[in-house]
Amino acid sequence: MSDEKFILSMYVVRTLARRDFYSSLRGLGLYITTSVSFIVASFILKNYLESIAKSEVFASLNPLNSVFFLPMVILSVYLALISAVSISRERNEGTLEVLFYGPVSYSSYILSKYVNSMLNYVVGVAFFLAYFFGIAFITNLGFSYTLVGAILMSIFSISCVVSFGLFISSFTTRVRTSVIWLAGIFLLFLGIQLLHTVLLGIPEETMFPLMVYFEKSFSFVSRYIIGWLSPFYYMDRGLEAVSLGDPYLYGMNIVYCIIYSAVLVGISIFVLEKRGVRA
Repeated sequence: MSDEKFILSMYVVRTLARRDFYSSLRGLGLYITTSVSFIVASFILKNYLESIAKSEVFASLNPLNSVFFLPMVILSVYLALISAVSISRERNEGTLEVLFYGPVSYSSYILSKYVNSMLNYVVGVAFFLAYFFGIAFITNLGFSYTLVGAILMSIFSISCVVSFGLFISSFTTRVRTSVIWLAGIFLLFLGIQLLHTVLLGIPEETMFPLMVYFEKSFSFVSRYIIGWLSPFYYMDRGLEAVSLGDPYLYGMNIVYCIIYSAVLVGISIFVLEKRGVRA
């Protein structure tokens, strides 16, 4: 790609991303989602403080880290949803076909959708920081460096969720279809993860031989196949690295998130180019 084409492509990405981002800021979705996440976080924090008072514990290591997890998951599901319907909505409305009469390429279009979703999360992070700074001040719970590390890691984890949503949307032509596929796949990932957890909790000596074989096979599928396909596994690994305070695991998970996101964004560009822009 020549320098002129690259500059033009980046200009298109910026223009389209800015259009979508301003539209998001004018809408209510992001604000409602963050408000709901803060209500959930406040409820968790209330129960946490009550349990501390009952057990008379006066010191806790990184108390706000666990409170941060659920708001991050709630916002990630929202961003996955808007990413999953972003392409299919414009394809269904005919907007996508109109855009490609101009200097819009498949790569610049997909990248603009990715940038828009990530900018939405950056706004969410700003709200998170304000919320947790306020909570730390009111409750006197420490705003630790590990919480900052968790928030930083969440940006890379959310990148996986956003790119997965774009991957789904590149295949679909209807908003409803995108939502159904996204929900179905996420529920499948969640079901496999829960079943794996249940099987791990059963002592091997109490299992039938066939059940032991099933547990080991299922564990392999869950860890080495679904574990690399599900974007939420990257979120789990990132938070685990933060809680362990392991710089190597922390850095490697960031690398994995970048590779995962780049691969899915690349596939999304390829699929959109092959399927075309018409509904």
